[in-house]
Amino acid sequence: MMAARVRELVGRRWPALVVVLAIAWQYRAPLVGRVWHFEDIAAYFVPLYAAAARSMHFGQFPVWDLGAWSGQPLVGDPQLGLFYPPNWLWMLIKPVRLYAWLQLFHVAVGAGGMWALARARGRSNAAAAVAALSLALGAFNVLELRHAMFVASTAWVPWILCGLERYAARRRVDDALFVGLAGALAILAGGWSMLLWGAAVIAIYAVAVTTRAADRSRLVVGLALAALLAFALAAVQLAPALSHAAQSPRALGATWSFASSYGWPSWRYVLTLFVPTLYGDDARGTYSGAPDQWELCGYSSGAVAGLLALASLFGRPRRGERVALLVAVLLACDLARGAGGALHPLLFKLPLFSSLRCPARALYVWTLAAPILAADGLDTLVGDSTMRARWLAPLAVVAIVLELTITFRAENPSTTFAAAEARPAAIDWLRGNAAPGRATNDVHLGNAMHNFGLRWRVESAGGYHSLPIWRYLHLLWIANHGAPYPHAQLDNDLTGQGLWRFESPIVDLLSVSYVVAPRDRPIAAPGFLRVFAGDDGIDVWHNVDAYPRAFVVYRAQRVDGEAAAARAVAERSWKPSRVAIVEEAVDLPAPDGSPSPLATTPVRFVREGPTTLTLEVPLERPGMLIITEPWYPGWRVTVDGKPATLHRVDYALRGVRLDAGTHEVDFEITSMPLRAGAVVTMLALLVAGAVNGWDARRRRRRRS
Repeated sequence: MMAARVRELVGRRWPALVVVLAIAWQYRAPLVGRVWHFEDIAAYFVPLYAAAARSMHFGQFPVWDLGAWSGQPLVGDPQLGLFYPPNWLWMLIKPVRLYAWLQLFHVAVGAGGMWALARARGRSNAAAAVAALSLALGAFNVLELRHAMFVASTAWVPWILCGLERYAARRRVDDALFVGLAGALAILAGGWSMLLWGAAVIAIYAVAVTTRAADRSRLVVGLALAALLAFALAAVQLAPALSHAAQSPRALGATWSFASSYGWPSWRYVLTLFVPTLYGDDARGTYSGAPDQWELCGYSSGAVAGLLALASLFGRPRRGERVALLVAVLLACDLARGAGGALHPLLFKLPLFSSLRCPARALYVWTLAAPILAADGLDTLVGDSTMRARWLAPLAVVAIVLELTITFRAENPSTTFAAAEARPAAIDWLRGNAAPGRATNDVHLGNAMHNFGLRWRVESAGGYHSLPIWRYLHLLWIANHGAPYPHAQLDNDLTGQGLWRFESPIVDLLSVSYVVAPRDRPIAAPGFLRVFAGDDGIDVWHNVDAYPRAFVVYRAQRVDGEAAAARAVAERSWKPSRVAIVEEAVDLPAPDGSPSPLATTPVRFVREGPTTLTLEVPLERPGMLIITEPWYPGWRVTVDGKPATLHRVDYALRGVRLDAGTHEVDFEITSMPLRAGAVVTMLALLVAGAVNGWDARRRRRRRS
């Protein structure tokens, strides 16, 4: 009896079992106790997760963290997913281990969403398995495993589409609320640059279900409210991120050449939508196409799913919807050509698109559309034939599994948890032996060390980040190149822009007391002494000339605007210890050529924290107190309990003018966009809960 029952369940549920086993095999690293720790996982996400977890353990969100760029608002980076609930497990699980489990979780969620969507569309179990496998094992989720936010946001898009399908069919309030919740989770997960293109698929689907409806106006209103709910629920992240964007390099826009980078070099790359390894495979070390595989060839669901997607055109029901999706894919292919296409030059003229790069990301449309179309295509080919259902459907499912787990690519490289948690001896030396002071890394040490400050709780002047504060980043550029950035718009990837020239006075100004550097690049700048030589070839150098974190100067040079300030700090004759560069009147003497030594005025640190700072400053004459941290909106200062003006000094840093006398100076940062967004999110939660409760009571009354 039991054996018969098992055979019956397996016979009915075999497609779901195949999906589960295939996902478990492809993403088996966390299941066998290993983790992924390469490229941006090690350099970006794990350090950010570690910093966020520390702040939350102390009972606050990371509005400001000193572990990167001498101070950075992590709350402004949507890619961190600070308000994405699954990420909060970083308070309980080590970030590197959590990262691995979250990738498996999100792939499973996305596969489940595709399965549910296919079933809601009336597809068979085998067709639903094809849809789930095409997304879960396709090139996008496998290759983008290195970018957590893209996999996480993608996981919720099929659920948005499933909610649209169900709402159109049933007109139930809880279905509309579900669409809003899934949309909010997709936004909070942080993969915004992909969601921009995913919105095209969502829009096509919404138009399609609306077109089929009899009461279109009611459906449109319901979907519009669901979209509004999604944005309102995500406002807690949207508000600070959009506010921060104005202070980041994104605000500059991009040059035409930079915006066009990572585009298909030829139309031959359209074949990678079916065969992602056409030009080789990064994981096997055989990739020979234009860089990088995950940017140009990482959107395929495989040849089997691709051919099934094309076969869906033979089906009559909902053909217009499928045609619209395929037309969107063709337009995406043209956009992927970048400068060689017809659409990218047009979109580049729009404000939002002028700040983006990687036109090949438009192919994300195919990543979402192919599984839907493939499921339709399989059922179209099977039709009403019992015989074809018995052999063609299982063959298609098995073929997709074999193709995407064996012939597509090798697995992402995994490692042991212990190896991922290991740190250079130089970091242990810094944490255990260095006197208080800021550290940084020579950028030649590699991306994995750019964010060592965030990961291992060391105050750092460098970093690796998609959305740093532009003025501070520009200050580092000037230190390295001796001149302002030569472009009005971004023309370089400055994500990992750090220090590599240490003779600039800007290095001393930024209170860089220690530098972690590779053995083969000894620091020859004046004032630097090697204080630790690691067996692993990573050394620590001490800068005896580094300025204190807070100091006073007594003269100010006023300049007119940002460009003039950049030129002033790039002047070789500028002495940061003698003259503050300001962009507004501060009532201090201008430099006149007479000597003005580095102020020896003792500045006593009364209280320090990532979001607060209290100093006691005795002055015999008026001066400018300079804090060697970036100026940023939200920082407020009081002097002896009274509000004072916070100046932007030396192009990127914070300063406050003080009169003679002994003063207590308090700095504190408050993110008003975060507070405003949190209020909107809380109100949205209350409204959604109230509407759901009202709808549940209404349905109970109807049943009774």
